[in-house]
Amino acid sequence: MFDTLQDIVRIAMVGKYTGLSDSYLSVLKALLHASVYCHRKLVVDWVASTDLEDSTKIEAPDAYKAAWNLLKSADGILVPGGFGDRGVQGKILAAKYARENNVPYLGICLGMQMAVVEFARHVMNLPHANSTEFDPNAKTPCVIFMPEGSKTHMGGTMRLGSRRTFFKVADCKSAKLYGNADYVDERHRHRY
Repeated sequence: MFDTLQDIVRIAMVGKYTGLSDSYLSVLKALLHASVYCHRKLVVDWVASTDLEDSTKIEAPDAYKAAWNLLKSADGILVPGGFGDRGVQGKILAAKYARENNVPYLGICLGMQMAVVEFARHVMNLPHANSTEFDPNAKTPCVIFMPEGSKTHMGGTMRLGSRRTFFKVADCKSAKLYGNADYVDERHRHRY
C-alpha cells in the first residue's frame, strides 16, 4: 500500500543520532503507520540538532544552511528523546521555529522538555528558564527532576510504565482531548 501513496508528508526529525536511523526505530514505525493511515507517503528528513546552532553557522556554514532548509521545508517537526546536553540549543531552536511559523511539532521526552524551555524563555519572557537536567541550579526551573525519584541512587529512578494522571482543571485542553475524562492512564519512561 505504501508504494501506491502519492501525497507526501515531510517530517523533519531533529535529534542527536540522525546518522543511525535505528536509534529512533519505534518513532519511525509510528510515523509510518500514522502516515499510511492518513493516506500520505512519509518522507523523513534527518536534521542533526547541532547543525541548527549558531556555532555551526560559523564552523560549517553549508551544514547549517542545509539543516535550516530541511526544517523550513517540513510539514511537521519531531524532536525525539535523548540524554545529555549536546544539541539541546538546536532542539530549542527547532521548537521556536515550529511555534513561530505554526508548524506542527511533537516533542517526545527531551523534545518536550526543550519545547517547554523555549516557550518559557521566548513567550513567558523568562530568559533563565531551563531544565534542571542541564542546570540543577537554574534560576527559573521549568522542568524538574520527578519528586518521587532519587538523585543518589541511579538504578530504578525512572518513571516507567503506566501511571494515572488526574486533571486538576476540568475544562483544560488535555482533559478535552481525552473526552473530558477525570483522569488518564499513560505509559512513561523518563526521569524529568
